[in-house]
Amino acid sequence: MKNMNKVIFAGSSKTEFTKTPYIKENNIKLYYGDSDGDIISARKAGAEGIRIMRAANSSNRPIAKNGVYGEEVVTNSQY
Repeated sequence: MKNMNKVIFAGSSKTEFTKTPYIKENNIKLYYGDSDGDIISARKAGAEGIRIMRAANSSNRPIAKNGVYGEEVVTNSQY
C-alpha cells in the first residue's frame, strides 16, 4: 500500500486519555476504537470517534457501552 500512516501505540492509563495527544499531533480527524476511552480521546482531540463493536467473547473489561456518547457505531463490527 502506498502512503501508509505509521501505527502509534500510546500505552494505557487509568487516570488519563493517553491517545489524545497523538490524535492531535497527527491531525487525525476520524478515529475508530472499541473502548469508551477511544471515543473520549478522539473527542478531546477534536476528532470524530467511530465505535467498532468489541467481540462478544472478549475478556477485555469493562464492557464498552456502544453508542453511549452518541457516536456512530459500525453495525456487525463485533465479528
